[in-house]
Amino acid sequence: MKNVVTSEVVVAYSQCPRKAFLLLSREDKETPHDYVCIVEKQASVNRAEYLNALRQKNIDVGSYVDNIDSNRDFLIDAALKAGDIKAYCDVLTKVQRNSSSGSHGYEPTIVVGTHGITKEQRIELLFVGYVLGQRENKFPVAGTIVGADGQAHRVKLENNYKLFRTIMETLREWIATSSTDPPPVILNRHCPYCQFRNECTAKAEKDDDLSLLDRLTPKLIRKYHKKGIFTVKQLSYVFKPRRSKKRRKNTPVAFKPELQALAIRTGKIYLQELPEVSRHQVELFLDLEGISDQNFHYLIGLLVCEGESSSYHSFWADTIQDEEKIWTQFLEKVNEYSEAPIYHYGSYEPRALDKLAVRHRTSCDALKKRLVNVNSYIFGKVYFPVRSNSLKDLGKFIGASWTSPDASGLQSLVWRHHWEETQGSDYKNMLVTYNEEDCQALRLLTEELLKLQTTADSQLHVDFADQPKKNATEIGDQIHKQFKQILKSAHAEYDRKRISIRPKSGTESIENKKPGAQKGHQGYRRIPPSKAGKVIRVASRRKCPKHKDEPLRSKEMAKKTIIDLVFTKNGCRKTIIKYMGMKRYCQRCCKYYYPPGIEKLGTQLYGRGFQAWTIYQRIVLRLPYRVSIQMMEDLFSERASDGSLINFIKNFSQYYASTENMLLQRILKSPFVHVDETRLNIRGTDHYVWVFTDGKHVIFKMTETREATIVHEVLKNFKGVLVSDFYGGYDSVQCEQQKCLVHLIRDLSEDLWNAPFDTEFESFVLEVKNLFVPILEAVGKYGSKKRHLNKFQKPVEQFYKKNIVDRDYKGETSIKYQKRFQRYKQSLFTFLEKDSIPWNNNMAERAIRHLAVQRKISGYFFESSAHQYLVLLGIGQTCRFQGKSFLKFLMSGEKDVDKFKASRRIKTSAPVGRQAARESDKLVNVHEET
Repeated sequence: MKNVVTSEVVVAYSQCPRKAFLLLSREDKETPHDYVCIVEKQASVNRAEYLNALRQKNIDVGSYVDNIDSNRDFLIDAALKAGDIKAYCDVLTKVQRNSSSGSHGYEPTIVVGTHGITKEQRIELLFVGYVLGQRENKFPVAGTIVGADGQAHRVKLENNYKLFRTIMETLREWIATSSTDPPPVILNRHCPYCQFRNECTAKAEKDDDLSLLDRLTPKLIRKYHKKGIFTVKQLSYVFKPRRSKKRRKNTPVAFKPELQALAIRTGKIYLQELPEVSRHQVELFLDLEGISDQNFHYLIGLLVCEGESSSYHSFWADTIQDEEKIWTQFLEKVNEYSEAPIYHYGSYEPRALDKLAVRHRTSCDALKKRLVNVNSYIFGKVYFPVRSNSLKDLGKFIGASWTSPDASGLQSLVWRHHWEETQGSDYKNMLVTYNEEDCQALRLLTEELLKLQTTADSQLHVDFADQPKKNATEIGDQIHKQFKQILKSAHAEYDRKRISIRPKSGTESIENKKPGAQKGHQGYRRIPPSKAGKVIRVASRRKCPKHKDEPLRSKEMAKKTIIDLVFTKNGCRKTIIKYMGMKRYCQRCCKYYYPPGIEKLGTQLYGRGFQAWTIYQRIVLRLPYRVSIQMMEDLFSERASDGSLINFIKNFSQYYASTENMLLQRILKSPFVHVDETRLNIRGTDHYVWVFTDGKHVIFKMTETREATIVHEVLKNFKGVLVSDFYGGYDSVQCEQQKCLVHLIRDLSEDLWNAPFDTEFESFVLEVKNLFVPILEAVGKYGSKKRHLNKFQKPVEQFYKKNIVDRDYKGETSIKYQKRFQRYKQSLFTFLEKDSIPWNNNMAERAIRHLAVQRKISGYFFESSAHQYLVLLGIGQTCRFQGKSFLKFLMSGEKDVDKFKASRRIKTSAPVGRQAARESDKLVNVHEET
């Protein structure tokens, strides 16, 4: 094991800890990918050119010997060492640190072999600055990276040095213990560049490691490890078919690693959704090759397929100046087939076309509309038995082949570099062949998707993810059908619907019929009650509303029966009221006019009391419609349909629309607003319901997605404090915020239960507890008053300095909460600075919990009735928060909840003992006085 940590090891650790361990433990240096060697070679050339130019421009340039005690403006070839860490720096540039004292220091500059600046190069520069700071006891504020094009990129360093504290502790621990067991294999996107790629891949394949699956991140792998899942085979048994929900259009599709693992184990293709690829007479297949580091596209390949024939066209650019020429040639060729779709794979081609169009000042809007990303039909929808969805893996599975065994996008950069050096036709031919084979593979993949679309049911190696195929012989299929009919007929109404084994003849189907009677059948209407307990005669209209001078003539008697409930102190009773009045006729209008007293009753058979009672059953008691209907029949001998009850809610929601606006205005005038959200199933599709409350007034809003746009709209002019949980959608609302500490404490407690032996995290939670407990005790004793809570500002700052800013954590959980405290520093303790601001979001959760319970009872809602339900639920929760009866409010007809007076509380108990004696004496005195 080497005893010195270099920049190469530190950069390797940022890519993969296993790579850093192998670099430290092995003396023999293995060769990385050819592309890495080319970049290193180019960096050496650029370094020599840069240093020569620096010597020519500046006289005060000297070589770094062993220290920085020099007055030179530039020191070159600096080999820096501080203890057990060592770094090489191309140039050290003198800068003035303090203008008043005149002190100076040095900033690092490194020269690289790429045009763009990568994450690894920034880390290398940061490490050089770290070693320089260890030597000089003063860390440089910034540094410079010089690219292959000679452009200098200035990089800030001062806030990133703590990154190395944890890394250096791990590396020094490896060196001190001389450990021989490297970290576990985790394959990632850096593996193709690495010199240990073959060794790690072989190890991962031997262990059937989860990192073999391309979409599994280290975080997700750790999550599966906690569940006892360590191999791809084990992961394949986790997948369980589920009933698929309706998915909203343009909703991102979720990728399921379990299903990918199942496809690999069984060797089958699994379909989450059938691909919807359409066939055309002429089809174009596009593939581009470029050097992204230089933003240069040198090869455009186009495969034109017309029926059974196909032709390949390549457009090659020798230099970046030829790029516009091949772009024009490509557009001309594509425009020859203006109606043909252009298939491509992935997002590289659309981004490349956008850049080419901008650079060469052409419009490609029509071209972009023709682009078809074949990957969009595969990702999350079609699972092939391969480890990744790359075109190479999928192509090899469906029979595509490449001439070069190591063909890849990375290898194409190597071939292009060799061509630029030699100008040989061999490398150019290799690139053109590679591009053509990519286009052919894309064509084969598209044809495979078209085949799956039409023959998935009959192919044995294809199965459906959520509804696996049930294979049977012809006789077995008949048996299953007859058994299905028997089971279907075994219900409570067996006497009326007997078992029918034989299929129905003619046009009749054994499948479920649509609800409702057939066309031409007799219709029915509601029979109004014949007897009325009360008859009210109403005045008829005397004059025509259109023709004031035209008297109306009597024609016949108009009648309207209303079934209502009358509420008393001891209960309620049903009453039937019949309204009668003369219906009159205007000869000029040729129209009948009912008495105004009957017109205002509308078409409903049930009165306000009855409707209010059924709404109360639905909103407050959360009863399903069928239960409310059963109660109507049992208690009042009345029966209504589900549609009638829905109409009751619709009518009342329209009546109270102004009440909802009134509640919103009062919420916005409050010094704080609680907001929360929850899912609501709208016929199989998830929508989101948002609650806004100030503790006394409540409203609900529903949206199709979880985007916080509705919060921005509702709180557009709000000047108070928004109290919410840690959902990121709230962070951009333009007002002061207070995050719910209950959510934070709950998360801390749950993670501590999950990791009881993580001493680092336990000590962090202990510090949080020591900070929160005194604050919340003061809130319980004095209330949320600034004058009592402002004294805790200093302990909060001390907590942040000790546990957040100056502390480096190793554990993933501790780091997660460190980042959360940093991100929400301004909104965790707002209640210390302002009076009467809640420190939790309990009011919003209390308001929305009623809906969560109703969601479990009802299962799903209809979108139209859901909006109306939420209007009345907001009013019901407002009455609840203010201690008022929702039923009595509905009965009153009042629209302002604040003006509606709460009824007196019913006394059901009396004091006993001494207090009872005092009450008895009072009653005696009152009696004697009387």
